[in-house]
Amino acid sequence: MNSFLTIWKSEMVNYAGLNVYRHTKDPSDRKRRTALLCVFVFLFVVAVGYIAGASFAFEEFGIGRVIPMLYPALAMMIAFMIGVLKARGNLYRVRDRELLSSLPIRSMPVAAARLMKMYVDGLIAAVIVIVPSFLVYGIAEHAGATFWLMIVPAILILPILPVALAAWVGIAFAALIARVRHKVLAEVLLAVIVVVGMMALSFAVTGSSTVNMNLGAITQDQGGDKLSQKEMNDRVAKQAAETLEKLEAKTPFVKTWGSWFSGKKPAGLLILATVSLAALLITAFVIGRNLFAISGRLAPVTMHRDYKMTALQSHSVLEALVRKEAGRYFSSGLYVSNTIIGPVLAVVLAVVMAVFGPEELIRKIGNLPVAMHPTAALPFLLSVPFCMMTVTSSSISAEGKNWWITKSLPIATGDILNAKLLFNLLLFAPFYLVAELVLLFTVRVGVMQRLWLLVVPLVYIVFAVVLGLFLNLRFPKFKWENEAEVVKQSAAVALGILSVFTALIPTAGLLMLPDGPADLVTAVVVAVVAAATVLLYHRIMNTDLLRLGD
Repeated sequence: MNSFLTIWKSEMVNYAGLNVYRHTKDPSDRKRRTALLCVFVFLFVVAVGYIAGASFAFEEFGIGRVIPMLYPALAMMIAFMIGVLKARGNLYRVRDRELLSSLPIRSMPVAAARLMKMYVDGLIAAVIVIVPSFLVYGIAEHAGATFWLMIVPAILILPILPVALAAWVGIAFAALIARVRHKVLAEVLLAVIVVVGMMALSFAVTGSSTVNMNLGAITQDQGGDKLSQKEMNDRVAKQAAETLEKLEAKTPFVKTWGSWFSGKKPAGLLILATVSLAALLITAFVIGRNLFAISGRLAPVTMHRDYKMTALQSHSVLEALVRKEAGRYFSSGLYVSNTIIGPVLAVVLAVVMAVFGPEELIRKIGNLPVAMHPTAALPFLLSVPFCMMTVTSSSISAEGKNWWITKSLPIATGDILNAKLLFNLLLFAPFYLVAELVLLFTVRVGVMQRLWLLVVPLVYIVFAVVLGLFLNLRFPKFKWENEAEVVKQSAAVALGILSVFTALIPTAGLLMLPDGPADLVTAVVVAVVAAATVLLYHRIMNTDLLRLGD
């Protein structure tokens, strides 16, 4: 027990960089970390506000009883997704394997401590989802004392089972990766399959259970007269209630699941806790017995080959630097899998749009009426996946302790930075072309919409790539033990995700605009994003690399 607590404390001591923030003496570093903390607080407030707003909407439409069913399941799904993406990096770290295996400690406490770290990630997600939704439900439904007493246990219990399941996925991934020759390719394929599979499952469930409402049927009565807001809300509430009743009739467990968290059947929560803890203990036991063995198999192996001298080739400085970036990038499965998912999702989104059409797709995803002009928002919707995570947001930090070699080369700063930008653009280019070819030949839109379909994603790709490098230059992280610290947990990566909002906001706005004003709005947004890209690029080119990392 003492070994477990000591190892867990070492795992959590610098969680999210808080320990460095507390003890740093560098004023500029503290200023950067304070700005990053403010961004995290802002995102936390936005997430809580979104959950609370959706809960208020359920209550407004008279289907508040869906909250104890939906949000615990949502919290578990988020915890599972986070666990799957972080399982290998958290459980089977290669860098500290030799140090830990040489210490007089068993592998069981190490595995348990790392599982507890994954549990904390899921616990944060549960707090964000459960607290605002359950507060709204409890106040609006005048819930009894049993419900209020169940909130804290529910938050503590919900992440346990997803963490155990995510760890088993990590075990399966590790076992497969350890047995294949091309480990990077295997890791990338498995990560993409899991993410795309989860999205496909979610889309299938959502598409089969949501209510697709027609704008004309809701806003007008049988005589064609426009309805009042109250009458519209009553119609929406009636349709939503009917759909919920059908869902509960087809899947009785959904109603039973909701009763566990609404305070009506608290014994069900005890059953969930027992099953979850048993699964977590079994998982910790299995991983603990094989932790160092699997970590050893996942470690990179140097193979000696018989090289044959061939004719030497020369490349330009820029080409040589791009090849260098490619070599570093494709040597890390974690780096590739986290940055390639966005472009892959863009292609998947394009294929889905080609099959269903933008109107049907948006109606299935967002329960939105056809009359809201989804084709105007289509270019911005396609831009969102490309903005999720760029290579450039980690390309400076990924150099780590070797950064001094790069900045000491007799090469112009512009060549070094342009190579990082160019490699990221070349990596995204095939996915952009495939998505565009699929959409241009399948989606029925006008000439201007086709032009925007080409221009808008291209502008956003360049913007996201340039913004990622700009943020990485402002928030570099050269001291790291695990590559997950720079690929998933660095300040530049977290701030780079904000570029998604620059595409989501126009998407939401253009859904409600007719085609005429939509073209003008699209032109203005493209001009603003392009101007911001030029300004950021100018700032990047004026960066003094010699002082970076000192």
